Amino acid sequence: MSDSATTPPRNPDEPRVTSATPEEGAPLPQITTKQAAKINAPIRGMVISMAVLLLLILPFLWLAPRPDAQPYRADVNVSEEAGFVAEQAKFTPAAPDLGEDWTANYARWDANSQEGVPLWSVGYLSPNYHLVEMVQTAESNPTWLAQRTELIPVTGQKDVDGISWDIHHRDPSGKQDEFTAWVGTFEDSTVILSGEASEEEFEHVAKTLAEGR
Repeated sequence: MSDSATTPPRNPDEPRVTSATPEEGAPLPQITTKQAAKINAPIRGMVISMAVLLLLILPFLWLAPRPDAQPYRADVNVSEEAGFVAEQAKFTPAAPDLGEDWTANYARWDANSQEGVPLWSVGYLSPNYHLVEMVQTAESNPTWLAQRTELIPVTGQKDVDGISWDIHHRDPSGKQDEFTAWVGTFEDSTVILSGEASEEEFEHVAKTLAEGR
């Protein structure tokens, strides 16, 4: 009787195993076409899902507004706000006109500040996008000054058109950012200029303040 008469037919879905001699090593399994299709199905599904997701996201990315190359400038009318504050403050609120290249991000009167000192503050943005904050009050005290200058001792002085300014400067370090504050005494108030601007920008603000006395 031949071998074909006793050997049952092979199922096409079963892996095919080839015989090997001991010298050739263990037999290598071979997968069928259907088994290969089952293995590759999850991969194809993942690729299709990612493609669909990208098609859904791309329109939103195309329609999203592009960020401007320059920061936003609010351009608050400081003179108008100072007119309102003059009715409440015990001093003349300063509203220096720093030029067309300078803008004001904010201008506000705080009659009940956290330090307990009524103050007028304006945030000026220089042409180089450096913020110089001007804070003015008629009720300055050592504690308030120390807080506003971040406990930095006086590192220099500068006279600008008859106004003497005490300069408090700290270089940047690993734990602290650079900080500068100019403290000037006017006839009816104390003014503090602070921020990370250059000396020329601070001097420009100080000069304009002195001209408007």
